[in-house]
Amino acid sequence: MLHKNNRKYLNDSLNKYDLNLIQLMCLLTIHNKENITQQDLTDHLFLTKSGITHAIRNLEQNNYLKRTQSKKDGRQYTLSLTPKGEKIIPKLIEINQKWENTMEINKLDERFIEELKDLADKSINLNL
Repeated sequence: MLHKNNRKYLNDSLNKYDLNLIQLMCLLTIHNKENITQQDLTDHLFLTKSGITHAIRNLEQNNYLKRTQSKKDGRQYTLSLTPKGEKIIPKLIEINQKWENTMEINKLDERFIEELKDLADKSINLNL
């Protein structure tokens, strides 16, 4: 229920920027990781190749990011943010922070957060 409502809040908030939750995750990850490839992004976000490809295509069409063919492997593309993409990052962080502040995520016990992360990791590993 929490995840569903978080996803709805974020998608509704991002709609005015012609973005969705998956695109937000892509933009923030690309912002935080230099020289990330499309395959690295797929692996990092635990999403399907087709889901990432669709998100990347839309982000590229809306001028939030650019794909550059890798010099090491011509089958791979390196992803980087455009100036428009860099400019939206603070707004994306603000939208997410507003949800976390409203939900008072910062009041959760540190041990609980660590246990929740462990559960998420176990769930991910179970599906690999």
